[in-house]
Amino acid sequence: MNIHQVNVSYAGEQDRLLLRINSQGGEEFRIWLTRRLTLQLLPVLDKSSQNQLQSQLPPPDPSAPLPEQRQQILQNFQKEAAAYQGDFQTPYKDQPAVLPLGEEPLLVTELNLTPQPDGKLHVALLERLAQRQRDMQLVMDASLTQGLLRLLHQALKTSDWLQVPNLQLLPPHTATQLGQEEPEQAPKDKPRYLN
Repeated sequence: MNIHQVNVSYAGEQDRLLLRINSQGGEEFRIWLTRRLTLQLLPVLDKSSQNQLQSQLPPPDPSAPLPEQRQQILQNFQKEAAAYQGDFQTPYKDQPAVLPLGEEPLLVTELNLTPQPDGKLHVALLERLAQRQRDMQLVMDASLTQGLLRLLHQALKTSDWLQVPNLQLLPPHTATQLGQEEPEQAPKDKPRYLN
């Protein structure tokens, strides 16, 4: 599959991220990412992305003359900068498309990342539910991996998944204020007997 566009959005009613991928052939693949899986995926995807860049950027030869070393460093910098660039301005094409996985997005329950010898990253998205077994395979180069990371981080900001909930304990008299009946208390001056 040749990937044309990728979109990640937060679906509040599902409390999940919806990953949508458009192919050059007009297909759209829809994938649900849960909070737990996404938060486990991000550090692994980030590390894999760094490894991709390092495999594509050979270190300069220390025995080479200084001008050649500088040229190699500059080329590496340009390759790395190109990997971080992507078209984030063009809106995702929300057009009727062929849905090879069906109308219901694939709910990722397992995910496998495998680095390839050519520097690309093979990603297996697996849905292993009692009533349904589906999977999808992706091969991502460094720029696609960087783009996906950026989109995931943007969606995380929208979801507030990284925020610590501000839980406050309510004082005992608040139950009455919230419309609940306050439990009847025994008078303090009478002794209580247990039989």
